[in-house]
Amino acid sequence: MSIRERKLKDGTRVFDAVLEYGKKPDGTRDRQVKTFGTRKEAEAEEKRAAIIRRALKSRTGRITLGFYVERYYWPITSRRLEATSLDTYRTELDKRILPNLGDVNLDDIDRLKIQAMIDTCNTESVARKALGLLKTILNEAVGDGFMASNPALARYALPKKGRKRDNGLILSDFDEIGQFVAQVQNDAPEAITRLVMSGLLLGLRPEERYALNHEDFDFANGTVTINGAYVVASSTHGGNQMKSPKTELSQRTIPMPQAFIDWFYWDASGEGAWIVGNNGRLSPSTGRKMWNRYLDAHPDLPRVTLENMRHSFATSCLQAGMNVEDLSRILGHSDINTTFRRYVKPDLKNMRRSVAVIPYPD
Repeated sequence: MSIRERKLKDGTRVFDAVLEYGKKPDGTRDRQVKTFGTRKEAEAEEKRAAIIRRALKSRTGRITLGFYVERYYWPITSRRLEATSLDTYRTELDKRILPNLGDVNLDDIDRLKIQAMIDTCNTESVARKALGLLKTILNEAVGDGFMASNPALARYALPKKGRKRDNGLILSDFDEIGQFVAQVQNDAPEAITRLVMSGLLLGLRPEERYALNHEDFDFANGTVTINGAYVVASSTHGGNQMKSPKTELSQRTIPMPQAFIDWFYWDASGEGAWIVGNNGRLSPSTGRKMWNRYLDAHPDLPRVTLENMRHSFATSCLQAGMNVEDLSRILGHSDINTTFRRYVKPDLKNMRRSVAVIPYPD
């Protein structure tokens, strides 16, 4: 290691510390150059690098969690994760794990410090997500020989459950859906009309709608096959990605209602992407913006989100008397209990109707 003094164009003196950490996990040389404003700062960093190098060589664990994540865990993990997961992991690291534990040596991380991190989380779901990622990281550190055991595997006191996310307004029966659809068909752009029809009359998830191709529709049998999901690949890295459906049962063939067939039949001969924008298949971000602009221009319409069209479809199907098992298959739920939890709501009017069938004793 060495320290080099140099002048910037404006005459400012800086000091470059050439730091050697040993070997990376892939066997290549782990070398880094950092610039400091004073020689004292450069020398301090040089000493820190020497400590880290000795720790890495002997696996004593005297390196911080932050150093381990950035130099060992993240370079490997970022190569195998999909972009959507990459953003989620990075958020958990930057918001919760590293601010609380980043400067703590690996072998100094204990239950008290982890509980302190959990206590900064507002809800149970947030805490579970952060704790789950920490478990994964520390498992890797144990496997690499930096820790003897993983303290994140212990039991912890989690915060209370947060309020369930409000997905917005829903249309509760097919009369409401019919009025809504009629307005959209009257003056909405074609891409918007297709997003609405496939959400309110087929119950598809937004990502399933964007992924549809003309070839997925079978008018001879009156069915549509859901083969994929088109999603934003990464809010950080940009782009879109075609993926498999959410679960194994999400890849499915479902019947199309006659109202959908009658509306769409005239365009049955198309090819390729079914919902298109200016440059081919419509992107999810563009579709969301187009829909919000349409709602802004029609303040008289119920403000139903693209996500909640699926909820409107499910609720209306149940109101119309559809069997819950059939609805679960149409929605592509992997577990019928998901359908019950999300869509079967106690309704006094329906309960009165059910109670009315109980015979009066003679």
